[in-house]
Amino acid sequence: MLGLRQSMVYRSRDKEDWMCARGLLEEQGIAHKPSEKEEMPMGGCGAKIQPGNFWGKSRGRIFCIEVALELKEKAERILQGKVLPVRECGIRL
Repeated sequence: MLGLRQSMVYRSRDKEDWMCARGLLEEQGIAHKPSEKEEMPMGGCGAKIQPGNFWGKSRGRIFCIEVALELKEKAERILQGKVLPVRECGIRL
């Protein structure tokens, strides 16, 4: 997958759902690139302090899956109805 243009087919804060989506793609032989990202804090005074982290309620992890552009439609068909839809996972794209 190195050097190929990629498109995101999955993005969520739910790790269990992300693992399920990865498993579905692996079963069908779809090459994919899973990743975990940390949400960037908002800018401004004290930007490095995230209030959600004070009480252990941080929701800063975002789980993503990218596939090559040629495989995007096939991957979306495989994931459709089985995992959280990208646009309804509570994250602005």
